[in-house]
Amino acid sequence: MGLKWFSIVLFLIFSSPSFAVEKDYKICNVGGFFSGTNDKFLSGLAAHIAQKKHILDDPICSALWKNASRIGEKLSETRRVKEQAEEEITHQAAAFSEKVYEAVSAGIKF
Repeated sequence: MGLKWFSIVLFLIFSSPSFAVEKDYKICNVGGFFSGTNDKFLSGLAAHIAQKKHILDDPICSALWKNASRIGEKLSETRRVKEQAEEEITHQAAAFSEKVYEAVSAGIKF
């Protein structure tokens, strides 16, 4: 019985933070992607958000940023997604862009 409770406690301790951390690092993919496509506005905004979350200088974020930047560079040249990882980062970037432009346009009255 003690081993069962110990296993449950370990599961709860290690599963919850990993979900939160994984979610935080998506901004590193997004920022890197837009950095690679030379979109200074969205890349800068992503860097600002990552800095506020205190992950911008994290080695994991740096690695994700560099990888996504290479993907952004490659896709801006070829316009073709070849791998699932490229597709996932492209979807993350598109979702981020859509949210940003929706928020900006919602505040503009004509």
